[in-house]
Amino acid sequence: MQLIEKNREKIAVFGFCFFISFIILMLTSKCSFLYPMNDWVDANAFFTVGKGMFRGIVPYLDVFEQKGPFLYFIYGIGSLFSHTTFLGVFFLEVLFWAFALYYVYKIINLFVHKNWAYVLIPLFTVLLCVDQSFVHGGSAEEFCLPFLFFTLYSFLKYFQNKEISNRSLFLMGLCAGFVLLIKFNILGFWFMVMATLFFNLLIDKKYKKAFLSCFVFLGGMALPFLIFLIYFAICGGVKEFIHVYFVVNMTNYASTSSLWERLSFIFGNYEAMLLSKNLFIFFAVYLFPILVFLLKWDMRGKVSLILAYIGTILGIFWGMVAIPYYIFPCLVFGLFSFIALSSLLERYFTNKVLFYLSICSTVTSIVLAYFFANYASFRLVSKNDLIQYEYAEILKEYDHPTLVNMGFLDMGLYTTANLVPSTYYFELQNLDYDKYPYNMDSFQEYIKNKTTMFILYSTVYSIEELQKEEPLLFENYELLAKRGYLFEDDESLSKRGYLFEKLDRNAYLFKRKENEKE
Repeated sequence: MQLIEKNREKIAVFGFCFFISFIILMLTSKCSFLYPMNDWVDANAFFTVGKGMFRGIVPYLDVFEQKGPFLYFIYGIGSLFSHTTFLGVFFLEVLFWAFALYYVYKIINLFVHKNWAYVLIPLFTVLLCVDQSFVHGGSAEEFCLPFLFFTLYSFLKYFQNKEISNRSLFLMGLCAGFVLLIKFNILGFWFMVMATLFFNLLIDKKYKKAFLSCFVFLGGMALPFLIFLIYFAICGGVKEFIHVYFVVNMTNYASTSSLWERLSFIFGNYEAMLLSKNLFIFFAVYLFPILVFLLKWDMRGKVSLILAYIGTILGIFWGMVAIPYYIFPCLVFGLFSFIALSSLLERYFTNKVLFYLSICSTVTSIVLAYFFANYASFRLVSKNDLIQYEYAEILKEYDHPTLVNMGFLDMGLYTTANLVPSTYYFELQNLDYDKYPYNMDSFQEYIKNKTTMFILYSTVYSIEELQKEEPLLFENYELLAKRGYLFEDDESLSKRGYLFEKLDRNAYLFKRKENEKE
């Protein structure tokens, strides 16, 4: 009881952050129970591998996928709550956001009165969650948020106190280590944070601390990596882990462009992506490098914060791949624009007024989340209208069904049918055939050898076109079901219906012909 009394305020703040996370994500994330399922191919791939981890499957050794092992572990924990839905992942998503928002609260406290946090947090959260870069729910970028905001808070405190403890440095490194094992291209943020911290310590003539801080940080960063390295060593998959997660990812998306071409691509595409944001996020992020100077704060801290922002952009887009959701971690810097504007208005608002503003902010955010969620129309869809559930019922009629998902990434049938892959390549990855032919070549071997009982083939081809493209498939497998489906659509889902010829892609379910091995 004494512990609760002592930490009453922290518990209350975290409770508020959890409430905001739960309500906003319930309305905006497809992992939520308000949606029939999360049909995002990436989330289903993470779920398939994560579920497999808790059934003896070793990522990279037994199945081929390209994200980090800690992300699969998170999804695996979620699968323990439900093998066939994203309900467990949703509660973990809420928890990660709640911790992230807790440190947003602490960051806001560094600049303005703490009551402003109750005004800003709901609005900032909903603006992120209705932005186009918030895709479907459960992205790797989302699960990096608490690590990013904790590091930002610790980083900013240095410029306030001119001191940083070894404990904070170690925890910042720990955060970087977890992000390394989720999606390593976000590490550009941590690289720049530590680089600016190092040089600021040198400027302050704390030479020993400057060099020691790097080793303490790297010690924290190494810990999660070593834990997973031990896991892969026990499972016999260290070589595969290093090769797939690091080598394949770095070499298959590598570019030989000059530095000028690379920088032009990075900042050109970044600006184009910003222009597609909702108006408030666009101005908050675009004007951040200017508005940050309105803060009554250490000048070196302001410059260092801008450098951390630039480092984040460079790290994410250095590989010269620009997918809309990649920009999501960069948007968190828009928080400082809201804080800067709040600092200008702070003198005009009493605590009583801020209390009422916080209520208005929370209500407004819930209304915005309900009506402007990217996938609001998908809430109206029944599970019975989704091919993932329709085909799952077909598979359940057979004993010990095995499946391979061809033609595209994981469509979600592994999820709804509660299956784990029985083949190394269980989906078609976004890899250039000339650089990595093994995925496609293995599929041809699976068809030739009738490896799995079922094949789910996702394609834009009609059945006649597919037959010309894959004649061996029709020799060894019979077409059991066919249906068009709307691929990860948002606005037009409820308007277009499910007429086969009007939909984005076709999904063909094949079953191995008789006299095959069972």
